[in-house]
Amino acid sequence: MKTSNPSISHKAQSGETRSAWIEAVRPRTLPLAASGSFAAAGLAAARGHFRWQTLVLMLVVSILLQVIANFADDLGDLSHGLDDATRVGPRRGMQRGIITPAQMKRALIGLSAITFILGCALVCTALCHGDPPRCGIVTAIAAFIALGVAAIAAAILYTVGPRPYGYAGLGDAVSFLFFGIVAVCGGTFLYTHAFDPAALVAGIALGLPVAAVMNINNMRDSLDDAAKGKRTVAAALYGLGERGHGISGETAMRIYHAILICVSLVLFLAALFMARGVSLGTLVRAAALSVGFQPLLSTLVDVIHEPDHAALDRFMAPTSLGTVIATLVFALCTALG
Repeated sequence: MKTSNPSISHKAQSGETRSAWIEAVRPRTLPLAASGSFAAAGLAAARGHFRWQTLVLMLVVSILLQVIANFADDLGDLSHGLDDATRVGPRRGMQRGIITPAQMKRALIGLSAITFILGCALVCTALCHGDPPRCGIVTAIAAFIALGVAAIAAAILYTVGPRPYGYAGLGDAVSFLFFGIVAVCGGTFLYTHAFDPAALVAGIALGLPVAAVMNINNMRDSLDDAAKGKRTVAAALYGLGERGHGISGETAMRIYHAILICVSLVLFLAALFMARGVSLGTLVRAAALSVGFQPLLSTLVDVIHEPDHAALDRFMAPTSLGTVIATLVFALCTALG
């Protein structure tokens, strides 16, 4: 007669739990979260203010913020009934019951505390190095700590709480703001201790493809989200088209996506010229940056021509990776020379 082996069963369960947590982290989203740190480092190097310790801390904090957002997304979607059997895409660990809501809440609290502490360390070490900001060190530190608290709150409240802003069509805008403008402008300020107009343009340029990654996810889920009352930009555009406004919902979503990517390229080029000035060398850098944008533009073409919503999921990773590549090329082109 066969008997079960408890140790094998326990190992299988432990492996399944570990896999579920890794899946909840969503590793493919993490490089995108780090892009703002790379853009800020490139601009800081162009100004002669780059510091490795600032970059390392900035990368850790930005990645932890993305993990918090991913955990909160799982918790919020499950609690609001969006992660049910009708959801398009892979079944998450909380959907399968491997991770309980209580465990996810504890993970969110712990990660938020660690992120806050590391964020304070980043701000204090960066702002206390070199000449003080014009506004004063104390004022600058207080402002950045408040901004950090806002970033953690934004990561959590995307889908968590009684009125999550992600269900009100604000997910693209908040991601654009924090992972684009705040990451690049704030990051550059931590190096240079001064506002840099080129950082603002580069922050907008980065925020657009970040919103595009969100848009692919929302296009995939647009029909299901609309049926369940989750309002996203993609769902709104789809509904607008289907109500007969001269353009189909499918076309409207893809036009919006194309605008995000194409305008990003233009603004990255503008930020490069603002940082390096107009010269033959900058023109060569601009050509290199345009080449670095090709993976993102190639994926854009695929997204535009993909009619199946469920199949759009396979373009999230290439869009995310393309954004990282474009940002790294921008950082190198801005920093070198």
